[in-house]
Amino acid sequence: MSKPTNTAFNADRDDPVSTGPLPDYEVHGRGDVTLFLLHGAYGNRDYFADSIERWVASGLRVVAWTCPGYGPEAIPDGYGVPLLAEYAARMIKAESTKSNFLLGHSMGGLIGPRVPALVGDVLDGLILSAASAGFVNRSEEDKERYLEERVRPITVGGQSVAEYVQGLLVTMMAPGAAGPLVDKVVSTVVSMKTEAFLASMRAITEYNSVPSLKSLKLPTLMLAGQHDPACSPAGMKRMQDLVPGSVFYEVQGAGHYAFAERPEVYHRVTRDFIAAVLNAG
Repeated sequence: MSKPTNTAFNADRDDPVSTGPLPDYEVHGRGDVTLFLLHGAYGNRDYFADSIERWVASGLRVVAWTCPGYGPEAIPDGYGVPLLAEYAARMIKAESTKSNFLLGHSMGGLIGPRVPALVGDVLDGLILSAASAGFVNRSEEDKERYLEERVRPITVGGQSVAEYVQGLLVTMMAPGAAGPLVDKVVSTVVSMKTEAFLASMRAITEYNSVPSLKSLKLPTLMLAGQHDPACSPAGMKRMQDLVPGSVFYEVQGAGHYAFAERPEVYHRVTRDFIAAVLNAG
């Protein structure tokens, strides 16, 4: 495992995506097939620890970021999905191998569709996990519920993420979800910076991913949890309709964090998708 990286990347000064700071990330494993991971608005890369072990054991090299602003550094100026996509593109260009895949979970799945256009032909496939097409595409009732559950405990109630989030996380998972991997998700989210989460909420509510989804030409897997109230299977099916040739899979018995709730299924499906894309090539 490499140490986290956070330096400037200036491979091509004529390309603005190639000029600027890299995000903080870790590299796990070796090989010529790399899977890049973008976590959600809640948490950071730490909740992928078991997933990373599983993917590395299957022969993948894994690069996992902590979203800019989620570590000890300040939240970057201009924070939003477009800026975060540029950070992700720089990381991918810096760490790409022969074959490369990007997995975006939740907010990472909002960032992910914007990245392929920034990295040329570097990526071979995209996995959108518990993702949505953007807050602006939700119903008015869903928008109100989303803000009431996530943002107003902070902005109106004066609470930190740690003070309110555990009860919410229970509702985001399948009934009865439990075990050390679920506990890891909870502990990771509880330890996060409240100001980083609020910045991500602003970014999410301002961004519409539909244009980027419609422009995707890569093989794409849509992964939904059966019981996910935040990014429902029905919503991800609508996303699939926007991406010609994309594949949809619903993880039974899982909610928003299928990688922790049903890890065997989740990781088999992601590995099978990557293998199918590589074999097709």
